[in-house]
Amino acid sequence: MESAGEKKKFWGTNRVWRYCRSHMWCSFAMAILVAIVLLMGIMWVYMKKQYYTHLVETTYTTEEALMNSVSINMQNQMETYINLGSGLSVDEEILSAIQSFVTGDADAQSNKDMSNALKSAARSSSFIVGIAIASEDGILYQYDKNEMRISGAKPIWEEDSKERIKEIFSKIKDRNGKNMIPRYEIVTHPMMHPNMEDLGVIHIAFPLKNLNSYQNVEYMMLVSYQSQPLASFLKQMNQNQEEYIQAYIEDGSGEIILHTQGDEYMGISSEDYQEENALTGLTEQIVSYDWTLHAVIDEEMLMRKVDDIYGRMVILYAGAILIILLILFWTTNRLLRPVNIISNSIRRVEDSETREQIAIEGTNEIWQLAQEYNNMLQKIRKAAQEVEEQHDKMIESLKMKQRAEREALESQINAHFICNTLNAINYEAMESGNFKVSILLKKLSNILRYTFDQKHQNVYMFQEISWIEQYLFLQRERLDNVFSYEISFDSDYDNWPCRKLMLQPFVENSIVHGFEGRESGGIIKITGEGYREFLKIIIEDNGQGMTSERKAVIQEILENPMLAKTREVGIGISNVITRMRMHYGSKMNVEFWTEEGKGTRFIFILPMPE
Repeated sequence: MESAGEKKKFWGTNRVWRYCRSHMWCSFAMAILVAIVLLMGIMWVYMKKQYYTHLVETTYTTEEALMNSVSINMQNQMETYINLGSGLSVDEEILSAIQSFVTGDADAQSNKDMSNALKSAARSSSFIVGIAIASEDGILYQYDKNEMRISGAKPIWEEDSKERIKEIFSKIKDRNGKNMIPRYEIVTHPMMHPNMEDLGVIHIAFPLKNLNSYQNVEYMMLVSYQSQPLASFLKQMNQNQEEYIQAYIEDGSGEIILHTQGDEYMGISSEDYQEENALTGLTEQIVSYDWTLHAVIDEEMLMRKVDDIYGRMVILYAGAILIILLILFWTTNRLLRPVNIISNSIRRVEDSETREQIAIEGTNEIWQLAQEYNNMLQKIRKAAQEVEEQHDKMIESLKMKQRAEREALESQINAHFICNTLNAINYEAMESGNFKVSILLKKLSNILRYTFDQKHQNVYMFQEISWIEQYLFLQRERLDNVFSYEISFDSDYDNWPCRKLMLQPFVENSIVHGFEGRESGGIIKITGEGYREFLKIIIEDNGQGMTSERKAVIQEILENPMLAKTREVGIGISNVITRMRMHYGSKMNVEFWTEEGKGTRFIFILPMPE
């Protein structure tokens, strides 16, 4: 005989079976459950493998495309470094300071002259970290931008670098004695700044002419640059921050000199690194510098990532199935409730329990559904119309964006072409001995390069002052010394943040309006000094000044830059004041003085930007 427990179990199973057969939602649920399980099986067995294969192929394809772009960007950056150093290696001021330092008694004045010359040269670019002068016996003198910021700072080229310096000098001397091109030598050690752990450096050694000849080089210039711009390009290789993708640069000796993970792998052998970590990848030669660009992929880590993704998807699918079944149960019962009411009413009529008729027109669930459907169609048509309009707007926006990007690219290409052309003309001028033209071309090239740089609108004061000095130099030469200029700027405020080209309109105002009709005797003074917790900058001239009417207009524009549009004057000053107020905030103050026949003065009180 069956026990009571077995009977109860059979009765419960039979009841569930009858419930499932008599309820529509159970059939729907079973069909959906089977479909989802089959889909999960197909996904797990087939799609996982296909996704992994696709991910690997996509990764390699993407990295291959990125490698070409990164290689070009790195070569362009290195060309910038080389052009900067080449210009400095023929700078008359530096060569004169070196000659005085070497042939003199190495007194305090010659040391100061050498320091000032190298300091001025280092300020010509924010990329330059330091400059050293060396001979076959080692370092003669070196300057480091950061030497005054750190107590007990170490020099970039320490005493234990002496043999390395001799080896570099020997290569430079041998290469230039044989008239080999290029004349410079790229040096990758030391890779990090000795006083700043997070500052990577790369060095380029340039020969210094001996009596206008490179046949018997006596001295060389070692220019140390930041390697961060190169590292930024390298990080584009794993810009999605995927751990299984890394990139690095290998030099001619097989050592890693830059890596996307920072200095962890710098200096070790590229071959050992790949073997130890079981990595595969792509390579591309940077032929000009005997470097190799590597993009390595950890396929085992990639597979684990895919497994992890699909493992989470299984959990999500299981949760989704449960939610779907609950929603299906609730929705089906709610949808069938009006049908059950109608069915019960029909049975009561059949049993003659009541003769009540069921109103099928009006506001019952069926007609409400029909009305909702009509409303839905109306909303769909309206939404489709809005989507179409939005689509048209988006297409037009994309066209405008594409046109803007094309114009920006053309501008960058033109700027790059102009600067490279000026550099080429500069080298021709230097080779022919026309150093005045060379200086003018170099300063013009620096001005254009600084002006065309669209990526860096927020700069430091030493960059802005350096640009203004070159701008005034060219304007003075252009106007045949109608005016002279003096710049006195406290070097303690070199790193004060500022907006690019924010002083130019005021200097241009002095040149164009202040000295109009003059043949000589003009002077422009620019002074920068500390003022409590502010930086105070004064731009003044001894020009013809302004009339009382123009003075009043300029004063109004300084207080409210938007008035320039209605006054149709002072547009340049209006634009730069607006930019400065956005950068420095409400604490910035501008004072203005002018008098006919005596000159004009602008005083800027600049806070540290928030």
